[in-house]
Amino acid sequence: MNISIIGAGNMAHRLGIALRDAGHTLQKVWCRKSDAGSKLASILAAEGGITRFTPDLGDLLDSELIIIAVSDNGIGEVASNLTGNAKENPSGGKPIVVHTSGATPIDALAPLMEGGFPCGVLYPMMTLSKNKNIDFKEVPLLIEHTDENTVEVLKNIAFTLRCEYFSCDSAQRLKMHCAAVFASNFVNYALSLAFELAGDKAPYLIPTAIESVRKCCMIHPDKVQTGPALRGDTKTMEKHIGLLNGLGLDEHEEIYKIISRNIPSRVKK
Repeated sequence: MNISIIGAGNMAHRLGIALRDAGHTLQKVWCRKSDAGSKLASILAAEGGITRFTPDLGDLLDSELIIIAVSDNGIGEVASNLTGNAKENPSGGKPIVVHTSGATPIDALAPLMEGGFPCGVLYPMMTLSKNKNIDFKEVPLLIEHTDENTVEVLKNIAFTLRCEYFSCDSAQRLKMHCAAVFASNFVNYALSLAFELAGDKAPYLIPTAIESVRKCCMIHPDKVQTGPALRGDTKTMEKHIGLLNGLGLDEHEEIYKIISRNIPSRVKK
């Protein structure tokens, strides 16, 4: 497909590269910050691509698919501005427009829907970073659509990326996005506390962190839980709390107490 991207952040960067490598034509990039947009366009134009940066939002309207990959708060504004530029499309056709947010309903694209644009959502449920390559075969895609043609296009995108997908409405996608925060952001937060406590010995925590996640994914988190809280080992927990208190690590102590209190009841459910 001929695809244009709005945005130049982590999502635009990684999804754009994956689509280019899957054989799609990345035509244009639009971004409020021209330097960031130009940089992404040059990356996508590598290896014989034709991607270019454009400062004109209406210039994207000759694409078959426009991907809005901006912050959640900016989706509605971009949708309104894109609708306002529709009259400038010389072909008179209307491309499919999708956003990539997990927590934003499809209704954020209402100005486009009211303007006759086919719309949808293409949410890669994965933590993405500009400086970390990722194999999109491992990335689940959550898709939503306003018409049958759009869903077929989004399924084809998933097929070319060779990744799994499933259709869901905005409420289901929000639930999955929230679950992903627990599985990713909250795990990162816990590891941050662990690394701070361990200091320069933090690398020694990596094997147990990897093994814990591996077992959780292979079996079930509740089935593989271990530790003093599950055993009811109050003496060890008191030692840990005393240590954290003595070090003045109030944040660590608070989280330790909350999670330790909840582990036994969750595992026994």
